[in-house]
Amino acid sequence: MDKKKHTSSSFLEICKYAIPFLALALIAYPQSSDIYLYLHYGAMSLHNINPYLNSSDTFVSNLSPFLHWLQTSTYGPVSLFFFSVSALAVPISPLIAVYIFKIICVLVHALNAYLIWRLLTSYENRNLITMAYLVNPMLLNEQITNAHLDVLVANTLIVLIGCIYYQRYVFAILAIWVGFLVKTLPIIWLPLVFAFLCKERRWKDLLASVLLSLLIVAVITYTFLPTVSAWRSLLNPATAGATARSFHHALNLFLNFLPNVSVETTEIILSFFKYFAYLSWIVYYAVTLIKSFFRKNDSEINLVSDIGWTTLTLFLFATPWLMPWYPSILLPIAALSINSPKFVLTSLTFSLSPSIILGGGAGTTLISLVTSFVSVVPPTALLIFGRKKALF
Repeated sequence: MDKKKHTSSSFLEICKYAIPFLALALIAYPQSSDIYLYLHYGAMSLHNINPYLNSSDTFVSNLSPFLHWLQTSTYGPVSLFFFSVSALAVPISPLIAVYIFKIICVLVHALNAYLIWRLLTSYENRNLITMAYLVNPMLLNEQITNAHLDVLVANTLIVLIGCIYYQRYVFAILAIWVGFLVKTLPIIWLPLVFAFLCKERRWKDLLASVLLSLLIVAVITYTFLPTVSAWRSLLNPATAGATARSFHHALNLFLNFLPNVSVETTEIILSFFKYFAYLSWIVYYAVTLIKSFFRKNDSEINLVSDIGWTTLTLFLFATPWLMPWYPSILLPIAALSINSPKFVLTSLTFSLSPSIILGGGAGTTLISLVTSFVSVVPPTALLIFGRKKALF
């Protein structure tokens, strides 16, 4: 009892110093317009309109004038639940609905910090790491002030890592699926965990995980995503040809600045680069899977490291539409990977870089080109420098 009381009071002591920063992030009004889309999808669901089958412009709410994306929902049913809870206040006031969702975000962020603190029990600096996570400016700005869904994905990621470390593999698979039903990204972690279970000959866990996955897919197909187009909606088709804050966008702008380069030529080059980047990442992912089978003394720590590096490289090299809040999902892995300083440093740099210059991320001006380079060059330089240092 005394131990539990000490544990609770220690974390509350950390929170005491973080409260002013959390309060400021909560009070600040979102700069992003995504929150309006979240709440609008929630309002659609409350009116029994499936947002995965009907685009946002097929329904009119108090938030309709603020919508920039007139498409079906790209966020999973778990997200839709939180959207709907917040959207209950839309008829009263959209402002109240916005802050209800922001309150959810700040509570989940605090929970994430607490889970990190609990998972770092054996580390001497866990209070400092937890505090650094709680008051990280990028997390406060993107996951609380702008109320992006990545705070929920971060929660499922931390639970996933905890389940891996404590060898609760079926719950780890469940955490991945819950994360996927928040936002699509976590599905890329599924093959890594399945490969690890095969390598460790955890056949019962593997069978249970496969059955659980089939059950989840069946239930979601029967309820929220009854058609192929509904499932495809989660892939965010509206950004299929768009670029922002990435190597893809930098190449796009560079070609536009060159004389005598036609639009057709630019599109061909960009299309080739996009598929080359995707294919390169897929090859990297496949090599990571193969290496995990032949790695001696494989461990849960290696699995978490693979999850981190595959996610980082996907964002850095193979994501044409790179928003400033995307790399924030790397920070929970960094907080729980203190034995991997290279990943920690690269993740912190990558998370900070896209937020240095506000605006211009998807524009066609010189400032957009600078924004793209600032977003992706520093973390890439760290990767190259780290590799050269290892060679020498």
